[in-house]
Amino acid sequence: MESTLGLLLIAVPLAPLLGGLVGRFRSQDGSGRLATLAAWGALVLSLVLAFGAFRDGPVTFRLIPSGPEPLSLRMDGIAATMSLLVSFLGLTVIRFSRRYLAGDPRQAQFHSWMSLTLAAVLTLVLSANLLLVWVAWVATSLFLHRLLLHFPERTGAIFSARKKFVVSRLGDACLLAAVLWLYRQHGTLELDRLFAAAAGGKTNGLPIVGILVAACACLKSAQFPFHSWLPDTMETPTPVSAFMHAGIINAGGFLIVRLSPLLIHAPEALAGLTVIGSLTAAFAAVVMLAQPTVKRALAFSTIAQMGFMMLECGLGAFGLALIHIVAHSLYKAHAFLHAGSTIGTRPRTAIPLQTGGLVYGVIIATGLVGGESLLTQRLHPGTGPGLLALPLAGALAYGLARLWSGAGPGPALRFGLPGALGFTALAFGLHALSTRISPVNLTADPGWVLSAWVAAVFSALFLFQVLLWRFRSLPFGRAFYVHALNGFYVGTYANRLLSRLWPKPESH
Repeated sequence: MESTLGLLLIAVPLAPLLGGLVGRFRSQDGSGRLATLAAWGALVLSLVLAFGAFRDGPVTFRLIPSGPEPLSLRMDGIAATMSLLVSFLGLTVIRFSRRYLAGDPRQAQFHSWMSLTLAAVLTLVLSANLLLVWVAWVATSLFLHRLLLHFPERTGAIFSARKKFVVSRLGDACLLAAVLWLYRQHGTLELDRLFAAAAGGKTNGLPIVGILVAACACLKSAQFPFHSWLPDTMETPTPVSAFMHAGIINAGGFLIVRLSPLLIHAPEALAGLTVIGSLTAAFAAVVMLAQPTVKRALAFSTIAQMGFMMLECGLGAFGLALIHIVAHSLYKAHAFLHAGSTIGTRPRTAIPLQTGGLVYGVIIATGLVGGESLLTQRLHPGTGPGLLALPLAGALAYGLARLWSGAGPGPALRFGLPGALGFTALAFGLHALSTRISPVNLTADPGWVLSAWVAAVFSALFLFQVLLWRFRSLPFGRAFYVHALNGFYVGTYANRLLSRLWPKPESH
């Protein structure tokens, strides 16, 4: 039985790999059908293996049966969660792309690269050896690069793909350096042996490895200030934008979760993730509000979510970050695939906030933070005072205040308050669930400096949202809008630097 499951495990990435290699030589419609069939195969096999892993324990298959450093695939809780997510989104996006690209003369090549990218991501999430992780990591980026160049006549698409290529190569170099350093210090790249060594107290080299892995994850997941490539890639076909949420843009968060048994011994790296993640989340949330196009707004929303995911990892909530990956990927892929349906719809009108609504919202926010602090102390003794509840509290307070000012106190009390309490209970439940799916969870206090930083960042973001519609008519507000519209020019400076290294192609 175990050998059969092992063969099924290798078939998960093998199905889309064969579909991609064969599909490029088929007709346009034939390549789409083959890619869809391969994605279906990967999803069904992932379901079977995930059920087996949850029932009987992890399933492992050695690609190289013998040797000092075996290359293996492994289906455990994290791999099962990610493989189901990736294969499901891959299937959904491929089916969508068959209609989206109907009549495109390069449709067969598109489906081929899409299937190959799906195979690379599945290999990444199933890998049980860091060398194989690095190979799949690089392959995913290179295959995605081909998808970004689907319209080679668009100079903007070419330039944005080049920017993504440069940032990705920096991330690849950081991960390779971490792999080589680990092998030098521990003599193995097999994840189980590395985790066992770290648990046994052999932590030499892990602080450096943690910093390199954190840098790699930030580069992969579009963290500030290396984020501008993501909104610039919106000239690519919409299915690619949606497919990037199937373990590609969020691969940085997955890498941190997968290597969390090692990273808990690198507190400097986790502190860096906390600072960068919170800064990225706030920065992108502000810029998102000024974007006039749907896809660019969604891109900056993704950057903000990736920042919050890094914040969760930095605070040691690795299981919560994994749940965040799943929830955000499903939501954002749907949002991109549904983006065309928003054309011509009436934009939402702003509702000015009244003083009573603001006070009401702040009271609710304070209660949520206090409740989260008490729950956190029960679940994880010694953890920080409800830091991860601040964004939830700010969002619910803002929504309640808008409802109060727009519909009055009656609807806010009848509908808004029960809804806020329901979302709060759901959040607490997800926190509790996350402790069961993560291999490790930190129990150390992040310290008052990091706590103050996170509290200040999200409090400032909440106040900005509250006051946004008040100062839009002021000269300062109009100037601020222009700066936010342009992403505070971080992308402009990145474009200038890239133009010197890799000149932009001439327009036709």
